[in-house]
Amino acid sequence: MRSGRAGPSIITSDVVIEGNLLTGGELQVDGTVNGNIRARAVVIDVQGVVHGEVAAEDVFVRGRIIGPIRGVNVTVVAGGHIEGDVVNENIAIENGAYVDGKIHHADDPLSDYPAHQYGNAPQEYSSDVAELGVYDDSGYRPIELASPRRSDAAE
Repeated sequence: MRSGRAGPSIITSDVVIEGNLLTGGELQVDGTVNGNIRARAVVIDVQGVVHGEVAAEDVFVRGRIIGPIRGVNVTVVAGGHIEGDVVNENIAIENGAYVDGKIHHADDPLSDYPAHQYGNAPQEYSSDVAELGVYDDSGYRPIELASPRRSDAAE
């Protein structure tokens, strides 16, 4: 049985995500995301690249973000690369970091995102598996969903 907070969701360096990501926890990006990210905390690691908006309470950039950032605490370390505006309450930019965009202070940079308190947010998506679009990458055809196999030992 697990107790406490779960670890981060990790997008490894060999993964490319096409679409938006939403999580109430921490997300670590080592791969590529072509879409917007909303999370409690986001770490864009050295090999990570995001083409889209990043909105989180804590944003830590070691890799690249091409798009705007909204974060309560934003940290850009040496080698981190941002091309886009940053709306933040607190920001730290190390020598050797690259930021090409305007930096705006806001008392509540996530105010445009009322659902950033994920624990109390109503779900705006369906959890019905039959309605989920599961696609392969050869022509965007729906793939068939299979039921789990029963093992002989379970009988």
